[in-house]
Amino acid sequence: MTTNREELAALLLQNKLNITEENKKDEMVSRLNKDLEFIEGLFQVNTDNIEPLFHVIELPDLRRDDIEGETLDNETIMNLARASEYGYIIVPAVPAALESSEHKTN
Repeated sequence: MTTNREELAALLLQNKLNITEENKKDEMVSRLNKDLEFIEGLFQVNTDNIEPLFHVIELPDLRRDDIEGETLDNETIMNLARASEYGYIIVPAVPAALESSEHKTN
């Protein structure tokens, strides 16, 4: 399986990417073809007698049982919170999250 410049143009359009330099397009086609060649090689690997794994290293199951217990009512939680409004806990904004957010304050 290989790709060409027309397929690359469709891929760029679908992902709303714009590459104007022609040499970059040729480089990208070449890299995509190498990746596709690698993936084709993975399909050739015989996995008939290999048992499926959840993880490559056997790890103990450290999850605890999900046991229903006593919970706090909403009013108690709101009274314990520093600030709450309309049944929600109000927390300070996280500056790092706002940097990549549409809610920037600049």
